[in-house]
Formats: sequence, structure tokens, C-alpha cells
Amino acid sequence: MKPQQLALCVGLSLSALSATTLSSQVLASQANSDKTAFSDAYQSYLTAVKKDENVEQSAKLAYTTGLAFYGDKSDNTANLAINYAKAITAPSTISSKKSTTEMRYDLYSQAYTILANNHGKNAVETLDALIGKAENTNSANQADNDYDRVIDIAKAQNNPKFVADMQFEAASLLANKFTHKKYHKAKALLNQADDYYRNNLDENTVERIKADFLMASFAQGRKKYKEAIERLNHVVTVFDNNLSFDHSAELTAHSKLVNLYEKIGQSEQATKHCLAIAKMVPWKKSQEQTPIYRQNPEYPQNKARQMRDGIVVVEFDVDTAGFVKNPEVVSSEGGKEFERSALTALKKWRYAPKFENGQPVIASTQVQLDFKIAR
Repeated sequence: MKPQQLALCVGLSLSALSATTLSSQVLASQANSDKTAFSDAYQSYLTAVKKDENVEQSAKLAYTTGLAFYGDKSDNTANLAINYAKAITAPSTISSKKSTTEMRYDLYSQAYTILANNHGKNAVETLDALIGKAENTNSANQADNDYDRVIDIAKAQNNPKFVADMQFEAASLLANKFTHKKYHKAKALLNQADDYYRNNLDENTVERIKADFLMASFAQGRKKYKEAIERLNHVVTVFDNNLSFDHSAELTAHSKLVNLYEKIGQSEQATKHCLAIAKMVPWKKSQEQTPIYRQNPEYPQNKARQMRDGIVVVEFDVDTAGFVKNPEVVSSEGGKEFERSALTALKKWRYAPKFENGQPVIASTQVQLDFKIAR
């Protein structure tokens, strides 16, 4: 009996050893397969970025294969998640029911968790993920808190310019996305960044120009039109003095100045900026006319008393200086009073003219003005 028992024991031992060896081979094969899949996917991603084609799809594949290869605790996985989040653009290409911002937020959150666990919550390695979270959250407080941490991390680097840049980015986000809840915080951050820029950077730097635009926007929101005008005139002067070509930002500044000068009743100054737009050398040789100032028509009092609505379709020319010429009513509903009001308002409209082959040209266009009483 004893020899038979020994033989059985030896047989079981050899069987277990054989199974263990086979499992290791499978794991090694799987690891090699994951590595090859990720390597191919990542090379495809780099090629897509270089060609600017199918970047989102290739970034997603690089992320999913990288997650399988590196696991969910690796810096590499975090960086791949950030790459994928940045590549997500068109909602129509996303199969998930989640919105674009929700998908981005989830990816940035995953990346932040990994990087914070690996390097600490105050590590500079977490910055991209924190900024991505702030930009894609729907919570004003979450965005504010994330950018507070970003600014604290920047301060720890002993780089005042870096701090100012992060303050400006935070101010831009809070002002544009959460202005009703975070207006005062955004304004305070912008003031700090602007103070640094004005005291330490040349006037023709991108940072100064971006700060001028945002400061002008805040000033206009508070109806401090002269302050806004001063900032935008500085932008125009910088471009005039430093560039031999015209830039889209200069058009934006001229356009906003037309609007602001009209608001304070200085139509002659508004006209000067319309003429400046007409003389600009466009960054596109051909572009359509673009409205830069529109005044709403007055609602005819008798029609308002009668609770009557109206519609007026007007055709007109936009000349090479951006002025409305030869307005004619194409069709209307509701009466002549609506037509007269529409034509009076249109005469004050201003456009950036149409360009063909680098030259401003006269262009015809139509608009429909709807007069409706809120009920």
C-alpha cells in the first residue's frame, strides 16, 4: 500500500508543477500581446496627431490598450487618459450617452487620482489633470477649488510668472463659465495677474493683450465703457506698432470699440474704427461680412399697446467700410410702423466688410427682424 500511495503523491505533485508552468506561459504571452497592442496603438496615435487625422479615435485606443498594459495605477495610464480627454471634441463621435464634458471630466479625474496617489496632492505632476477637471466640471465650487490648488502648486515653484498665468487662466474660466457665481473671485484673480503682467512684461506680449481683452470685458459688464475703451485701444495700438500684418484679435478689438463708442454716443469714433477695419489686410484672403454692432429697433408704441407682433425682412448692401447702404424691405407682416423702425435701426448697424482676394468689396445680404411681445 505504501509504494502505491507514494506514487500517487508524486503524480499529483508533477501535475501541479505542470499547471503552474502553463499558467506562467499564458501570462507572459498575454503580457507580450498587451505590449504589442499598446505599442501599435500609441504609434498610430502619434501619427494621427502629426497628420491631424482621427486623433480622437486613436487616442482612445492608445488609452484603452495602455490601461490593459500598464494597469490603473501607472503614471503612463494617467498621461494616456489626459491625452484622450484632450482629443475628445465632437459629441457625434462618442458612443457613450455621457456628454463630451462628462467624459473629459471622468478621464481627468482618473488621471488626477493616479498622479496624486503616486506623487502627492500638491505635486506639480497633477497640474494638467487638475486644470482639466476644472475646465470640464459643471460645479462652480469644484472649478474654484481645483484652480485654488493649481495656484498653490504654482506658488510653490517660486515662479511669479507661472503664478500669474494660472491666476489668469482661473479668472478666464470662472468669468466665462461661472460668472454669476464666481464673478468677484474671477475679478480678484484677474487683477492680480494683470498687475504682474503690466509691471513685468512688455506691452506687446500675448499675456498683456489677453489680459486687456478680459479686463475690457469686465469693465463693459460694469458699464465702465471708457475703461473698456482704454484697454481695447491699447490692443489696437500694440498691433499697429508691432506687426506688419493684421490679426484676428485686432479685428475683434476694433469691432468691440465700434460697439462701445456707439454706446456712449461717439459715432464719429465708431466710424473711425469701421474705416480701420476696412483698411485691414485680412488674415484670410476671402471672408464674408461680419456684423460688429447691431442696435435693436424700437417697438412701435401703438403696436405694443395692441399687443401686435411683426416681421420685417430687409435686403441691403454692406460697403467696403462696413456701413449699411440701400436698405429695402423685401417683405413684412404687421404694418408699416415695423418697417420704419427696422430701417431706422439698420442705418446704425456696422459690419466688418466682405473680403475677396484680400480686398474689401461691397456685399449684399438679408436679415429678418422679429418684433414680438412677451406674453
